[in-house]
Amino acid sequence: MSLLPWKQKKNKKFDTRTLRKNDISLLILDERWNRLFANAEKTASIERCEQKLRDLLKEQARLIAEQKEIAAAKKLHMDRIIRLTPDVYEKGDEKAKEEMMISEREIKNINARAREIEDELDRMPDRIKQANLELLEETVNIVYFKIRAGRKRVEELEKLIEETRAKLKEYIDEKETLSQDDTDIYSYFHDLLGAEEIEKLDREFFG
Repeated sequence: MSLLPWKQKKNKKFDTRTLRKNDISLLILDERWNRLFANAEKTASIERCEQKLRDLLKEQARLIAEQKEIAAAKKLHMDRIIRLTPDVYEKGDEKAKEEMMISEREIKNINARAREIEDELDRMPDRIKQANLELLEETVNIVYFKIRAGRKRVEELEKLIEETRAKLKEYIDEKETLSQDDTDIYSYFHDLLGAEEIEKLDREFFG
């Protein structure tokens, strides 16, 4: 059954504050949620919410990967500074001093970016949870419209089944009556005319 006929319905709002307290699984990773759409087309609103959640998860993974990369880069620059320190402070090597200053600037930039990433990652769980709740809300509205329509159809089918059952009983009764009449009539004429005459009549009327 397609979910699309209900996409224009006015959504019912439900209180998500209680849901926020619960540890709701990520719907797009939930096998049971995905099965809801095994035989039904997703609405545009469901697809938008789903994509938003996927994008946030990708962004979270990208930030974590970048965090690891800049941590490794910072270590390289720290090691370089340690290695250059004797040349700068004991030998007064200007080239070594210039390289040290470059590494110090890079570390400063890395530290700034690291703080930005940390702030973004700190906010990410709430953003993911909010997107997940938005997807849940869309799902509830869509699926409950489907359930309501399904229940209405079940009532229609129950009525049709009852009507068909009654009609079937009529057909069975009529068949039994006709069969019994045929048996009674055949028996009567068999006794009245005899088997030989009945066989002639059978060939004449029934081939």
